Amino acid sequence: MKIVFVHQNFPGQFGRLASALVKEGHEVVALGMLKTCPLPGVKYFAYDPVDGPEDPKFENRFSPVIPRLRRAYGVAHRARGLAEMGFRPDLVVVNTGWGENLFLKDVWPDARHVAYFEYYYAAKGQDLDFDPEFPVTNAETVWRLRVKNAMQLGALDAADLAVAPTQYQRDTFPTYLRDRVAIIHDGIDAQNLKPNPGISVQLGENGPKLNQDTPVVTYVARNIEPMRGSHVVFRSLPDLLDIDPQVQIVVIGGNGTSYSANAPDGKTWFDVFRERIPRPVDWSRVHFVGRLPYDHFVKVLQISSAHLYLTYPFVLSWSLVESMALGCRIVASDTDPVREVIKDGVNGRLFPFFDEKALAEQVRKTLTDKAKAAEMAAEARKIALEKYDFQTVCLPQWREFLGIK
Repeated sequence: MKIVFVHQNFPGQFGRLASALVKEGHEVVALGMLKTCPLPGVKYFAYDPVDGPEDPKFENRFSPVIPRLRRAYGVAHRARGLAEMGFRPDLVVVNTGWGENLFLKDVWPDARHVAYFEYYYAAKGQDLDFDPEFPVTNAETVWRLRVKNAMQLGALDAADLAVAPTQYQRDTFPTYLRDRVAIIHDGIDAQNLKPNPGISVQLGENGPKLNQDTPVVTYVARNIEPMRGSHVVFRSLPDLLDIDPQVQIVVIGGNGTSYSANAPDGKTWFDVFRERIPRPVDWSRVHFVGRLPYDHFVKVLQISSAHLYLTYPFVLSWSLVESMALGCRIVASDTDPVREVIKDGVNGRLFPFFDEKALAEQVRKTLTDKAKAAEMAAEARKIALEKYDFQTVCLPQWREFLGIK
């Protein structure tokens, strides 16, 4: 088959699937805004956003629509160039979050078009109004969400099939649309992500060398920001350090923003949250290591004694499922997307998102009741293998859904 993947930051969620299809002998083409592609065997074509006929005076007020339309125009122009050279795909799979699929069905009308949906926004009951510490003060914020959703509805209209990675993410869509959206996770390499007894990790050139004999609390986020509960973790640091004088805390994450608004006064959220910690902290036992290469990230989680995961009601991170496969002792926020994969007392411990005291107490239980923690970690790995392993679970689901023989 001839299969096209479209993602502005390709490969994004499509990396494992695209690579697997290349190995099976399919012709795989990708379109994205990055200039190069890291996946061997994928025929990659970069595109640039293109101005459309829209009135530019609306650009500042309704900022979500104009960049998405430009991407839609840009990728459609690039696809039309391929069509004019005779390329006719059988299947087109697009992450709809950036508007890229709006016109592709007009360019390749004979292909089956698949819309990959990550999230449908809401003014109430999801991430926007979740955190009273960061209230929405601009009424037009909600209007911009309406515009984003309008683009997604247009994407659904232009698609033959639709899919979302988790039930929670699918269920953010209006009830009358949910039956149109299948649920298939992207998949992780659960078979090769496994516990590694005896491993040790050097934290930077001058940091300590840690192993599983030391109580290590880990926290991971792409960036230190409110959406992934970094402010709650920072406030919990004094209580976490009080659990045991040997406790070491490793925080992995960058200083940018992925999902939240920018921090005030030109600061980073890291700076803001650090300033708001209520009690003194022994910083010699707290290690901010920034973003790590993937293999080093895995090693840090392999020495973890208690792994923290927090999120607003929003897109679930791969890192939570990866930590399950690695046999981590998980302490996570009791929010809807987390409850889909973590059952309290079964494969992890949950706590109310805003309660840093409860977070620290769940970590204390995890560090002191080692037998129960090990039992839950084994169950977490079992679930990761049974439900989220790419090769044995998710790839067959994708193949059946896409109709790939």
